[in-house]
Amino acid sequence: METQDRKISTKRRIYRWILFALTLAAVAWFISRNYRLVFQYSFEFKPLLLVLSFLSVAVAFLLRFGVWLRLASYLELEAPLPKAGRAYFLSVLARYIPGKVGLALVRVEAYQGYPAAKVVMGTGMELIAALSAALLLAFIGLATSPAQFPTYLRWMALIATVPLIAALSPPVLRTVTNSILRLARRPAIEQFTPFRINITLVGLYMIPGLVHGLGLFFLLNALSPVSGSHYLAITGSYYAASLAGLAAFFAPGGLGVREGVLFLVLPLLVPRESAIVAAIMIRLVTVLAEMALAGVFVGWAWFSHAGARDETGSLPD
Repeated sequence: METQDRKISTKRRIYRWILFALTLAAVAWFISRNYRLVFQYSFEFKPLLLVLSFLSVAVAFLLRFGVWLRLASYLELEAPLPKAGRAYFLSVLARYIPGKVGLALVRVEAYQGYPAAKVVMGTGMELIAALSAALLLAFIGLATSPAQFPTYLRWMALIATVPLIAALSPPVLRTVTNSILRLARRPAIEQFTPFRINITLVGLYMIPGLVHGLGLFFLLNALSPVSGSHYLAITGSYYAASLAGLAAFFAPGGLGVREGVLFLVLPLLVPRESAIVAAIMIRLVTVLAEMALAGVFVGWAWFSHAGARDETGSLPD
């Protein structure tokens, strides 16, 4: 039985890597078809707007971390700020690991002394709330866009939030969470946050979403002028593409999938040449911001740990 499970697992990994390779090949093919247009296009490159793009993305991640801290406090999970930040931003980078296992494991380590199931549940709640916020942003952006997006795309995003919002209600959350815990032979969780708090989290996650969208807006303007009336549509398009990347389980961090969707959607709002360059650059800007913040908190946690050791003469608990 164990051998058979291993064979199935191996086949699944091979299947995921094949899909991932095909996705990257499709993106490479699209770029190769359009690279002459890109090189011939007269970009009005503005370095200041590129810096503002990076700062916007970094601020968006810090705001998301702030929402996580609020969620953690609701769940009565406490950790020193440097340690919590290190775990959070390392878990963000962990989504580039196939299977995304590190997303929860890094946070469990940061909240030692608390039930691991509660940390994992909080991570799941964060994911659901962030997904709901992304879908709402996609709906708002596509619905208010001056470009003609297909009507079904607009309503699909709104309708998809219904099961996610339902999943945040305490009865559903309790049933699903404790069912999983029973299968894992772990003790059940009795305390769940009220529904109004969970809905508040969705609203809070829309704020960093708007700021992250501003990063893409600045980036596009760094290449060629884009009207301010396109900001919400650009933000909505970005999150629609991000959702497609998240749904693509075979692509670590949605790599290739998000860019492919942006290649198709952004040209409805901006020149195709700008869309191609911006779709690639926003990935680089995002990864750089993630790495920079992870580095800051890793360094802060290390110095805090070293300082506590020097004061006590032994390693802190």
